[in-house]
Amino acid sequence: MNEHLSALTESLSKKTGAKLSDIQEVLHKLGVNPPEDYIAFLLESNGAEGFMKGGRYLMLDSVEQLVPCNEPYGLGHLGPGLVSFGSDGGTKLFAFDIRESIPKIVEVDSTCMEMGPIIFRGRTLREFLEKLNKTTE
Repeated sequence: MNEHLSALTESLSKKTGAKLSDIQEVLHKLGVNPPEDYIAFLLESNGAEGFMKGGRYLMLDSVEQLVPCNEPYGLGHLGPGLVSFGSDGGTKLFAFDIRESIPKIVEVDSTCMEMGPIIFRGRTLREFLEKLNKTTE
């Protein structure tokens, strides 16, 4: 993991990294091609949880949680075009918007994922974490 991601996630409780083959299998099943730094993060920490420096709570799902967390919404392109990879521990989900050729990271309300407002949070994990760290909503 690069030093920027390490600094942005230093306050989070991290887990042991995942195997690349497990990551690739799950991402293929979900139909998502995430940013490279997200995969690098999973290789170093298979999920993470805690308060960001800016005060927001963040839960990043482990590889094993990705499919079960997305099944209720439909997987990949069969669902709303959003693939959840974490949350704020409450009703806000963080997801890859896979309706475009280059996925973007968005924030949505889990109670109305398909119809609620979609807030753009970045194109890379680093950009997402930087924006999340600046917001306290």
